[in-house]
Amino acid sequence: MVLGDPCCGNVLMSIQKILPNCSHGDVTIDLFGCNQCDKMDINNIKEWGKYGTNEYVILDVATLSFGKDLKDILGEIKRISGGDFLSTGGSTTPIWKYIGSKQYSMKYPNSLHHMIYKFNSSKNKYYHHFDLHTGQNKKIDWYNL
Repeated sequence: MVLGDPCCGNVLMSIQKILPNCSHGDVTIDLFGCNQCDKMDINNIKEWGKYGTNEYVILDVATLSFGKDLKDILGEIKRISGGDFLSTGGSTTPIWKYIGSKQYSMKYPNSLHHMIYKFNSSKNKYYHHFDLHTGQNKKIDWYNL
């Protein structure tokens, strides 16, 4: 399962065509995705219920930055993936933190909530993110979700 549309997501698509970050998964979830995507708001926890437990390995391509309650979303990701989860992270530079994230979110109706960092469930205990609304670094204990 891929979270985020690799062919028409929120990145500059000319760059995406030259340096693709991934392809579509057996299931690809994106709010505004192409016709190959399951168009779903990742914040709708009830919709996650349509996916079975331990059904997919999950790859996030920075879509979780739109997540409002990352703990609930990560709980569903852990359930669906059986713990097999990788997040590519997002832009984490100071310019992105203070300027880019604000301009990026004006283009799309779902504003960014977090600046997310790379995460590999086989190596990392904590899922780290920076809350763009509170200005705080936070972490979520993956093992105790």
